[in-house]
Amino acid sequence: MIDKDRRKKLAFHLRHLSIGLISNDEFESNIIDDVTNGWLPEQYYKAKVTNFDDPIIEPMLMLCWDLYDDTRNHRLIKNDKLSDKSLKIIARCILFLQTELEYEWPYFDTRSPITKFSLSELVLCILTLGIYYRVKRKELEEAYLEFQKFGNYEIWPFLKIEDYESTLKLRPFLKGNKMNT
Repeated sequence: MIDKDRRKKLAFHLRHLSIGLISNDEFESNIIDDVTNGWLPEQYYKAKVTNFDDPIIEPMLMLCWDLYDDTRNHRLIKNDKLSDKSLKIIARCILFLQTELEYEWPYFDTRSPITKFSLSELVLCILTLGIYYRVKRKELEEAYLEFQKFGNYEIWPFLKIEDYESTLKLRPFLKGNKMNT
């Protein structure tokens, strides 16, 4: 299922966040209002709607949440400015959000393993002086490497190079279309 309206709103807010036009707190407020129906980006995976949602929304929200420090209000400028590599990824994500392509990558949970631990696993981490956590973290890293092999990871969230290249040729941002928010 493709939700064009929410994709466009997410792309709009992500662009404003990534170039420092809005703060992380403003971004989260906008996302809560326009995209997640009351859920913070880092908690959206818990929403029941994710089972029936446009599959690109959750990975995009996790990517967004990793862009900023949510313990303080700030814009992504000066010392918090994103790297050129990060901006390139964001640009590709915004481009994808402007398409009507299905998101075809498998789901991959990028959250730290410790956020998913049960009480007994937390105790095990303490008893093993963190060894259990390091093992789980290593497993996550290996799974991430396998995830990257699913397609051409250099063009994620696009899966196929043909889709990416044809979308670039369309030049959606040079057609004079404006987003209505």
